[in-house]
Amino acid sequence: MRVKRPSRPSGRDADTRRTIPLQSARWQRLRALVLARQPLCRDCNEPATDVDHDNGDPGDNSPQNLVARCHSCHSRKTMMERSGTVRGCDVEGWPTSPASHWNGKSLAGLDRQTAAPSFFHRNEQDTPPDSIR
Repeated sequence: MRVKRPSRPSGRDADTRRTIPLQSARWQRLRALVLARQPLCRDCNEPATDVDHDNGDPGDNSPQNLVARCHSCHSRKTMMERSGTVRGCDVEGWPTSPASHWNGKSLAGLDRQTAAPSFFHRNEQDTPPDSIR
């Protein structure tokens, strides 16, 4: 007779702070309740697909700590919590991470709106007289 050994948790279930297993009926009910209460992602207002522990503690299942997020925003937040960095760019093409070297002192002479050195931008004082145009 073979004795079945208990499985060792892995991945997200391996976190010893987690009080409700993610595959349990209890978590599924709680998840459905949160998504019904908050149908849109807290960060981008897209339809929410995931429930996130906002303070990063998977043991805190209080209603104030459980927030709805789309999968992309949830992944981005989780990655930032685990690594301390953010990947990707904003709508203007600039890195979203404040730690990026592109957001540092090297941009002192650049205009972030157009990513061109500020001396390329003309203002009324730089406009040549009509006779030269």
